[in-house]
Amino acid sequence: MEASLKQELQQMYKTPLFHSCDPNEVKQHTVKAFKEHELTWGGGKVDSALYGAQLGTLSFFILRYGAAVHINPGELNGFMLFQAPLSGNAQIRVGRHTVAASPQMGAIISPKLALQLDWSEGCEQVLVKFPRERVEHACRALIGNDLKKGAIEFHPEMPLHAASGRSWQYHLGSLLCNHEFSDQPHSEPLVHAQVQTLIHHLLLCQPNNYSDQLLRRPGTAPQRKLRVAEDYITSHLHEPLTLEAIANACGTGVRSLCAAFREHYQCAPMAYVRQKRLAAARSELMDAAPGAHVTDIALRCGFSHLGRFSLSYRARYGETPLQTLRR
Repeated sequence: MEASLKQELQQMYKTPLFHSCDPNEVKQHTVKAFKEHELTWGGGKVDSALYGAQLGTLSFFILRYGAAVHINPGELNGFMLFQAPLSGNAQIRVGRHTVAASPQMGAIISPKLALQLDWSEGCEQVLVKFPRERVEHACRALIGNDLKKGAIEFHPEMPLHAASGRSWQYHLGSLLCNHEFSDQPHSEPLVHAQVQTLIHHLLLCQPNNYSDQLLRRPGTAPQRKLRVAEDYITSHLHEPLTLEAIANACGTGVRSLCAAFREHYQCAPMAYVRQKRLAAARSELMDAAPGAHVTDIALRCGFSHLGRFSLSYRARYGETPLQTLRR
């Protein structure tokens, strides 16, 4: 598990949703948070706690039981679930596959596959609930037609040390940091955009039964539509942006848009957006009036995580945002 994601998760530890040593009480609370399930206690002391946060349509949890447990929820049906141990390990049986979950190996649990879990004593996990309909809607938008193969089924193993796993954790951490700004006007549209990016990452990077359609090379968008996309990004740079919104603005599909940006800019559309936002932030920092603050400028330019903004800015310009501001 990446250190930056752990740091964001620790912000959820302020007040637990529940903390109990009573097995019956633990069962009641976990059923309420997830779904009805069988819960069988194994060795060790019951010392359970659940921490949670809601960001847009996603629910984030950190859960521990203390003792070893066997959990049999059957099919999740209404949601899909990402989970990975922060400590300890778990055996997660998803359909015909078994995931040896650890801090280096996460699991993606599809809603229509049978599920059973065995958590070791002392295991503590992060869990993220994705509404099934939100993921299916995004998949239909990407492939341009109905889900003719039925419910989406992901390969359940997600190696967190691989490039796609590290990127997944980066997106999770970026979304979680918005919990600090939940009362700000920019929060709701920004969270919506980041949730969409996270779901697209899941669909495009995690093998599933629609991967052949999702990854089929489309025809690239013509130059005129690419210019429309560039103009739309520039005029909406200070607002939350999603791949779908950019593609809709220029009348093309998400995959065609991505292919066009890779061909002409050698980067993804959202990487192009970040480059433009960094340039806008640098311009504001260099022209800022006395008393201006880096945080205010970063937020105006679409950056919600000051630490990541500072790292990206320094990598691109060879100095920190504060150094630019103080010139």
